[in-house]
Amino acid sequence: MAQIPFDLKHADFARLAEVGLRLPGLREVKTLTQTSWIEAPTTIIGTVVSGAELQVGAFCSLSGGTLNNVHIGRYSSIAAGTIIGVHEHPTSWLTTSRTSYWPQVYGWDELIAPDRTAEIRAGKRPFTRSCPITEIGHDVWIGQGCFIKSGVRIGHGSVIGARATVTKDVPPYSIVLGTPGRVVRTRVPEPLIERLLAVEWWRYSIYDLFAAPFDDVARALDVIEDRIAEGAVKPYEAPLVTPADLAEPPGLAARLAARFPRPLARAS
Repeated sequence: MAQIPFDLKHADFARLAEVGLRLPGLREVKTLTQTSWIEAPTTIIGTVVSGAELQVGAFCSLSGGTLNNVHIGRYSSIAAGTIIGVHEHPTSWLTTSRTSYWPQVYGWDELIAPDRTAEIRAGKRPFTRSCPITEIGHDVWIGQGCFIKSGVRIGHGSVIGARATVTKDVPPYSIVLGTPGRVVRTRVPEPLIERLLAVEWWRYSIYDLFAAPFDDVARALDVIEDRIAEGAVKPYEAPLVTPADLAEPPGLAARLAARFPRPLARAS
């Protein structure tokens, strides 16, 4: 996958934070895949692995942990200490060592066999399951210190309890606890899950939905469904930020400032 380089400076982070993108988790990141993107506004405090594929929806609060090769839907929250997208190793090969499928790891091939580097790299076999994309749905809450195995899918609306270990796909609106993680119940009754998945409320700005009583899911859905049917709300068209945009932070900040003309630093 092609990589897009960028190099955000301290002043860039401050400028972008004023217009809805808090990205301290990208401080050590120098490249992301060309398929990466971030919707604004959103906050990424967790450490992003350089070179990862990262797709993050609007209104997310990714407060900590390590993020690698992950797609995250809108309105999702991730607590500190969470690990998502660690690299796997081949267990059915001759060796589990990364040298078997990535011989240039740490530059060892050039150190040990400098005269055969081209031959060795030409003969390497891909390990396609090294770090598959992890899919995290909309409105997902992942508690402190969780471990999410690379390649799993966590359904919309799910809650992963603190310290849980998730190694399998999680159905929508499930509550998962423990190690290994297990579904202990759903957040809401099944008929409401069906309505939530049908209405896809996360397509909208929550600030257009405040007529709904959020503390009563059934009544909130009644209001949201009516407002959508009446055409009273329209889907939120989030500004999309790509790695190429991050490579030109002044232009990106100007574009977001035009969309969000009241800087957060001055908002009351």
